[in-house]
Amino acid sequence: MAEEEPLPSPPLLQDKWVTIQKNTFTNFVNQQLRETEHQIEELYTELSDGVKLCALVAALQGKPGIRGMKPNPKNRHQMIENVTLALQAAKHDKLKIVNIGAEDIVNGNGKLILGLIWSYILRYQLGKTEIPPKQLMLAWINAVIPECNITNFTTNWNNGRALHALIDYCEPGLSPNWRKMSTSDKQGNCETAMRLAQERLGVPIVVSPQHMASSDLDQNSGMTYLSYFMKLNSCGYKATLRDVNQLLPSSHVTNFTSDWRDGTALTDLVQAVGGHIPNQSPSTGVIESTQLAIQGARDLGIEPILSAEDMVQPQAGHLAVMAYAARFINRPAMKLSAASYIEVLFNTVDISPGSKTHYSLLMKQGNPRLHSINVKVADPNGNNVPTTVEWDDQPEATGLGTFIPTVVGEHQLKVTCDGEMIRGSPIKFNVGRSKKAISFVRREQGIVGDNTKLEVLSEDGNVADVHMTYTSPSGLSKEIALSRSSSGRSLSHSFVPDVVDSSSSGEWKVSVLQNGEHASGSPYTMNVIKPQAVKLCNLEGGLIGQPFSFTVDTSEAGKAELQCLITFSGQAVPSTIERTGEDTYHVKFTPSGPGTHLIRPMYGGKDVRAEPYKVEITDSNLVLTDGPGLKQAKINESTTFWVDASQAGPGQLNVHIKDAGGVPVPSTLRELQDKRFEVKYSPAVIGPHSIDVEFDGKRIKHSPFTVNVYKDPKAEVPREGVVNQPLVILLDTANTEKGDLSITINEGRVPVTTKKLSKSSYSAEFIPSDLGQYKVELEFNNSPIQGSPWYVNITAPVVKTGPPVLTPTPPPVVVEPPTPPPVVVEAPPPLPVQPAPAPSTDIYAVVKPKSVRASAAKPDAVPTQYARVGETRSFDIIGKENVTVKIIDVFGSNVPFTSTPTPKGFAVNYKFKYIGDNWIHLIGENGRPLKGSPFLVCAFDPGLVVVSDLQSHGVINTPSHFKVNTLKAGRGEVTVLVDKGATNCEVYSQSKGDYNVTYTSTTNGVRNIDVLFNNLPVPGSPFQTDFGSPPVPATLQRPETSANYITPAISPISVTGSGLHIAEESKRASFLINPFGQAGQPSVRIEGPHSIAKTNIQPIDSAEGRRYEVTYVPVETGIYNTYVMWNGRDIEGSPYHPRVVDSKMVKLDGDWYSHVDEEGILSLQASQNKRLLFDVSRAGPGELKVTGRHLTSGSPLQCTVSEKDVYHYWVDIVASEPGDASIDVEWSGFPIPKSPIRAAVVASARATNGYVARPPQVVLSGFGLESAVVNKVAEFYIDGSQADKGSPGVILTNSRLQNLQTNMVAVGESEYRCSYTVPESGIYMLHVSWSGNDLQGSPFSVTALDGNSTVSSRTSDGPDKITVRGDGVLPGILATYNGTFYVDTEDAGKGDCEVKVQGPKGDVQIVSSLQGDRKRLLQCQYNPTEIGLYVIRIRWSGQDVAGSPIRVHIFDTYEELERFNNTGEISMYMPVEDAPFQSSIFPQPAVNGKKSKSVPHNRGVRMSAAMSRSYTAGAKANQLSFTPHRGYDRKSYYIVKENGPEFISAPAQRSVFIADK
Repeated sequence: MAEEEPLPSPPLLQDKWVTIQKNTFTNFVNQQLRETEHQIEELYTELSDGVKLCALVAALQGKPGIRGMKPNPKNRHQMIENVTLALQAAKHDKLKIVNIGAEDIVNGNGKLILGLIWSYILRYQLGKTEIPPKQLMLAWINAVIPECNITNFTTNWNNGRALHALIDYCEPGLSPNWRKMSTSDKQGNCETAMRLAQERLGVPIVVSPQHMASSDLDQNSGMTYLSYFMKLNSCGYKATLRDVNQLLPSSHVTNFTSDWRDGTALTDLVQAVGGHIPNQSPSTGVIESTQLAIQGARDLGIEPILSAEDMVQPQAGHLAVMAYAARFINRPAMKLSAASYIEVLFNTVDISPGSKTHYSLLMKQGNPRLHSINVKVADPNGNNVPTTVEWDDQPEATGLGTFIPTVVGEHQLKVTCDGEMIRGSPIKFNVGRSKKAISFVRREQGIVGDNTKLEVLSEDGNVADVHMTYTSPSGLSKEIALSRSSSGRSLSHSFVPDVVDSSSSGEWKVSVLQNGEHASGSPYTMNVIKPQAVKLCNLEGGLIGQPFSFTVDTSEAGKAELQCLITFSGQAVPSTIERTGEDTYHVKFTPSGPGTHLIRPMYGGKDVRAEPYKVEITDSNLVLTDGPGLKQAKINESTTFWVDASQAGPGQLNVHIKDAGGVPVPSTLRELQDKRFEVKYSPAVIGPHSIDVEFDGKRIKHSPFTVNVYKDPKAEVPREGVVNQPLVILLDTANTEKGDLSITINEGRVPVTTKKLSKSSYSAEFIPSDLGQYKVELEFNNSPIQGSPWYVNITAPVVKTGPPVLTPTPPPVVVEPPTPPPVVVEAPPPLPVQPAPAPSTDIYAVVKPKSVRASAAKPDAVPTQYARVGETRSFDIIGKENVTVKIIDVFGSNVPFTSTPTPKGFAVNYKFKYIGDNWIHLIGENGRPLKGSPFLVCAFDPGLVVVSDLQSHGVINTPSHFKVNTLKAGRGEVTVLVDKGATNCEVYSQSKGDYNVTYTSTTNGVRNIDVLFNNLPVPGSPFQTDFGSPPVPATLQRPETSANYITPAISPISVTGSGLHIAEESKRASFLINPFGQAGQPSVRIEGPHSIAKTNIQPIDSAEGRRYEVTYVPVETGIYNTYVMWNGRDIEGSPYHPRVVDSKMVKLDGDWYSHVDEEGILSLQASQNKRLLFDVSRAGPGELKVTGRHLTSGSPLQCTVSEKDVYHYWVDIVASEPGDASIDVEWSGFPIPKSPIRAAVVASARATNGYVARPPQVVLSGFGLESAVVNKVAEFYIDGSQADKGSPGVILTNSRLQNLQTNMVAVGESEYRCSYTVPESGIYMLHVSWSGNDLQGSPFSVTALDGNSTVSSRTSDGPDKITVRGDGVLPGILATYNGTFYVDTEDAGKGDCEVKVQGPKGDVQIVSSLQGDRKRLLQCQYNPTEIGLYVIRIRWSGQDVAGSPIRVHIFDTYEELERFNNTGEISMYMPVEDAPFQSSIFPQPAVNGKKSKSVPHNRGVRMSAAMSRSYTAGAKANQLSFTPHRGYDRKSYYIVKENGPEFISAPAQRSVFIADK
């Protein structure tokens, strides 16, 4: 079926065509969903739950929906069910979906999703058809706009001219000047045409004009847009109906399906354009009638698309019939001559002098003019015999001719039309004495191998003694055996000529005799031809736009007329036939386009052969090239370019590469798919190289290409430096070709000064302003030079005094633009690349089983250390020097730690949160790492080890087996002990993380099996297996050696490349392995969190030896383990841990369009902060980076990124001047969707107040910013010494919006210590400001725990040991709220957990499920349906857990939520009691007879005019009324003075108290 047509192979510039196709298909889907409530923005992810996919299929099928679809799938299982329903619904429509499963859609497989949408377009947009849709679409387009010579759906449409021609065909006069249109403004032409088509013809713009004009337009996108011109009832469909009906003289068709199934419409259409169809009897069948009409059209040069059998079938698609019918509108240039429409009927038997003789002229439909027909009869002397013709007026006009011969002998009847002899003329006949006994029918032409019926008639029935003979051109005579008819009045013979004499005229003499005398008209001559003997020569192929000719030889075919019909894509191609000899001809034509041209030669009106000849026409100008290997190349490195010849027709591709000296350079040519090729070569000398690309023996456009081959300059980059002191990089460009050299420090954030030292040497200098690592990148000709990037460790000047310097935990919150992290995330390599001199005091570290210590004894080795996730670890620092400590986790983030003094130094305590490799950096006072630093600590979790296939019963003396899998648990060692080691067991490593365990019990009883991971028991350990006696004794031959032996890593093997550190999901990543001449083979295994990446290892040979390029395409995000082995052994440094990210999954929290205007522009106000929240939960382990600039001045925007939680980042943006701005958002260096974000900055009407950009250089630090213990003092510090002059402010509120007491003490100039005490556990909001302006991160969320119960230490049972977390317990926006939260009962012992949620209108339904291996984590979810207060009550065995009840405020807009987070102010929608309230502003009001009382401002909830829509208010003079609702604390409200129709904040605020009902 056509629906199974595979996707075309990717064009050369893959990213561009994928972007265009994805955008097109997204628009197509949204066009189908326009009548529904759904629209999509991200094609790959928004179909994953199946809801919108079901809506799409239903819309395509014209159904209201798909039964069984879950509108709000709660889990992956339900998402797969929805997608499966959508796929099955399409399959019921006989759409075959190949190699696409529901999980592919749920997983967001982009390639397969594009394939699925394409199959929908083919099936539902273009209809069912057995013929490839591309062929049908091209056939229709070339029929209606033949002047455009369309051969593809890409480059032919870029300049917009064909689009204008097409819309002018659909509505004549809509674009009448398209032939004169300039093609220089491609995008403008496309935009004009597409707007016209949208407004006048209803064609949606599913492809943007920019993409339509792009050379990267892909075939599927072009076909998708153009399909709207030819789908059922489209503008093109109606225009074709219009033109076909104009051709039909009497009948009328209304469609291209049912009206064409009986052959009548096609017959009428063929006859309307001058085609001849023989008269049909009433018994003629539908298929036969259709076939006769098709043959009549072929005689006119109109080739069929469907067979007669297919055309009459009900399932014949409209597009095939429409394309065929359109070919009649602009008929081919070649047409039959007028003489071809005339046939003469003449009985030449028994003609005698003086007898009136008759003949008939039959005119086929499409009559030539009667006066152009001339008839002459000549006697044996050449004299004319008078003749007359009388015509009737029938559809097939018939003329009756009459003449009277006067002399005996051979006569000739000649019939011409417009001076051209009709076929079969002249007719020779004999006039003799009257012989009435017999007569016969003359046959003027015979064909070798075909039956030619010869018949003899007798008027009186006397056929006795009748003989017939024939004489061949060579003189061979033979009598013909005649057969008598059943009536006895006639004789017949089927004459089959079998010889054609090439030396004669091909005329055979036929004699009919009776009683030895010739019958009247006997003898006569019959011309015998052999069409199959016609030979065509020189059909090897041609080029587009150049005349093509071939030779026809008829020397062995006899004498007849030669005709040639040449077609391309169903359309006739003009041609000329020139006679070059007695039996030779020269046929010439100009090809219309690249591809197959069909040649149908006819000789004597008969086809030379059943199938037409084929001539392949190529166009080398349509061969496309791309790739770095055509621009520049590096010496001794493999480079690649691609050649796309898919649109150029058939032909051979040849590539020749020569170096500067003309020496050939070896290259490899590999066909990828569908005439798309990859060319690889490795230049060995410097200088310009020539690349000559030929297609079908002709150079392609722009060939030969000149490629500059260069050599990297040499660079000397220091590995260490001192802060605020210049650091110099030396560059040597000797023996290097000319090129562009670029130097960037920390991705361009640090300025660099370059200086020319000599002709071939340069220096680059920069001054580091901060401590930490600086990234130095050198590129030559936009390619990193060898060794780049380098990492330079910048340290402080050596200070000999003072205690050790430790980074505090949590680290200080420095309120200033972000600086590069001290340890690069991509690869935290050991800092001392060069050997460092020993510090003054011999301090270094040794990794021991449970601590990292600095001691006086030098270590012999530094073994790998392991740490359990969540377990507190420690190490000691011993010595007198300053030591800086940095602990970096698997994601490249700083790990918090604490330090306590010891008699000999300091003890450092820390713990890891994530599984993987972590690094501890110890930096001495000289700025250099201590010996052994950085230390590798592998975090693991034995709880994730899986033991399988372990049997509960075994048989003694029989080997028992089970498996241990540690893939998800991290790195470590597996230890298995059977009966504490009393029973021997063997552990075999199958692969990374997979182990097989074998042991044999020799006695009955229960065997206790301890499975340890890094000496810690795994879940379920110890296991038990009960052994009994075996039915048959068995023996086991144990291996002599254990498989637990770990082969030490080998070196030196160099592994370099970005693919070791960072990669994008679904995109190619690579790295290089250089063995430096070692013998052996590499092997690579790349493991993702839940998958194993497919790898490809390609050897690269060069003068420096063989290297290996490793490529892989990760299919999921996360931290990968890349194991690189040489001869089966891990190389040094293996495994590596690349981070795989997906920047497309970084989302702006909430609806994108709620942040921007209709044009997608973000609004900013000068000098005021704009806060955005980004969700990175599905983007993988990365880093969010935001930069911006004013487009007018180029000055930067102030952009600050801060972490809200592990999956969300706040981004604060402050613009300094009005005008346009651009904001770039990247995730680990990759831009997110919609980046760069366009912004418009307007001038601020007033000075900033409320939440503003943070004052510079205000530093917050201390545990009190994050956590507190009930009834214990919590502290934090505010350092404003570097900020503008001002004063701090601190407000602490509980979950009931009550303010708690805080204390602030000045400890230095602009430095303050703040403290507070919380009375109960729960979540508190800490607001910190400077001169009235909130600081970055404020308000801080403080978690308060009971003093006897902490997160890390839970020992006793009870509700206080339960913790609650998740988005569902935080305030949010109704439209985007995630009501999921988790109740962790791990340390609460036995009990029952009860969760209830009460909303503004009563109880809210929740869905809960147990998670985790021990089923102690309760996942709860509720879906708020309106704004207001939601109270979550969580009880354990009847008692409230810590912090319960939890009050969650859900707002309508971001402004309300932001005001609440910044000031605690909420709208007056909050429910209190069902009691109407009416109050005057100034007098104290009463509620239900109770007097109100004033309350402090900080206990009230302020109502502002902006929130007036959130409640029902009725205003009289100075009065306000509202009705509180149930469910909220009975607290006071602030009523704001009324001033006109709106409420405004004013100093005349009064408080009122709402009493109980």
